[in-house]
Amino acid sequence: MFGPLPCLIVGVGLILFLILVLRFHAFLALTLSAVAIALLSDRVPAAGAIPFVAEQFGVMMGKIGLLLALAAIIGKCLMDSGAADRVVRAFNRLFGAGREEYSLFASGFVLSIPVFFDTVFYLLAPVARAAYARRKRDYVLLVLATAAGAAVTHGVIPPTPGPILVAETLNVSILRTIFVGVIASLVPTLAGGLFYAYWINRRLDAHPTDTIGVTQAELEAIANKSDAELPSLFASLIPFVLPVVLLTVSSIYALANSENAGGFMAVLGDKNFAFLIGAFFGIYLLYSQNRLMLGQTFKALESAIASGAVIAFITSAGGAFGMALAQAGIGDLIKESAQTWGIPYLLLAFLTAMLIRVAQGSATVAMTAAVGIIAPSIQGVDLGFHPVYLVPAIGFGATACSWMNDSGFWVFGQMTGLNEAETLKTWSVSLTLMGVLGFLWVCLLTVIMPMT
Repeated sequence: MFGPLPCLIVGVGLILFLILVLRFHAFLALTLSAVAIALLSDRVPAAGAIPFVAEQFGVMMGKIGLLLALAAIIGKCLMDSGAADRVVRAFNRLFGAGREEYSLFASGFVLSIPVFFDTVFYLLAPVARAAYARRKRDYVLLVLATAAGAAVTHGVIPPTPGPILVAETLNVSILRTIFVGVIASLVPTLAGGLFYAYWINRRLDAHPTDTIGVTQAELEAIANKSDAELPSLFASLIPFVLPVVLLTVSSIYALANSENAGGFMAVLGDKNFAFLIGAFFGIYLLYSQNRLMLGQTFKALESAIASGAVIAFITSAGGAFGMALAQAGIGDLIKESAQTWGIPYLLLAFLTAMLIRVAQGSATVAMTAAVGIIAPSIQGVDLGFHPVYLVPAIGFGATACSWMNDSGFWVFGQMTGLNEAETLKTWSVSLTLMGVLGFLWVCLLTVIMPMT
């Protein structure tokens, strides 16, 4: 049979062919590619190839499946209860009238941590357009600041799918990944996102159009509900802040009581349990705020659970793909190449994710494929820094270079009414700047605080 290099070429090539040419669903493309690698590899018996892929799919689903479903439920509850809107209004009051770009930027940054990017942008785009209706200027600044805040955190900070998968594959804690992800996101989102939005806004004169069948008046009505219709800010923050608090408290307790780190505190610090508690608070918020019957409340969550299941299937298939590459020996090949050519692993992780992103469009697929290629190569290697930094390096690589094969490109263009050329000048350039600057900032962080 074949060695690791042919398996890598066939695996990645098959993913791109199935997704780009045959338009396969990402789950099927990743699964079939994993099976192909297992069948071709000289390290996996032919009869055991499919059972191996199925087993690895199950292992990854056990690590992330419940977490992704709970994150989807929290996101749905935040949106439908009005909690997300309350967070936006809190930022509006914090920054004041006439500074809507800052409140939109901060809202996108915070809300895209527990909520998928598309959903956050659907919420904030009407707010941005309503702000433009009042200001009569700076439309590009408003919509691009909104997108910039949300795009990076979606790719770098759990509990969104890509960062969770990468963190689990690299065996780093979710709490540490959140901590490093927040720090790693601040500089690139400000420099490549907000500052670039100011720069391009002075050079591109664009205005909203009544796209997607929604008029400006309707969008303004959505963005101008009375405060009485929304939950309090404290209640709005609980569903996604509480899990982080539980993880933090448990980690501190474990460090202070290393000889007795089990028991009740260990249960509280389990990532699935922490987000389960957050989901229950979110469900209660939805139930009480919308005055629904209990059955109606859970009925409203069906779409979120279905969405979370699809994402879990895709990321678990990506995990199986990565394990198939690892079993084929790709780690040894990359390790030898990195040592021979002197390529830093951080750069290798970033470039791998970026190239896959350019080729097939999806940031999540780029992250799952990239970590599958990189993770086996760092086993037993002294990186000189904590492997948690590989999570944002891969995330920034998967964020950069969004163009017409990325669904986010079209979501941004359609929701803002910008044409393809304007979307390339705004969305695509901004995400690429943030990706590159983010990677450089991560490189600096590994020197400033390596955490080894």
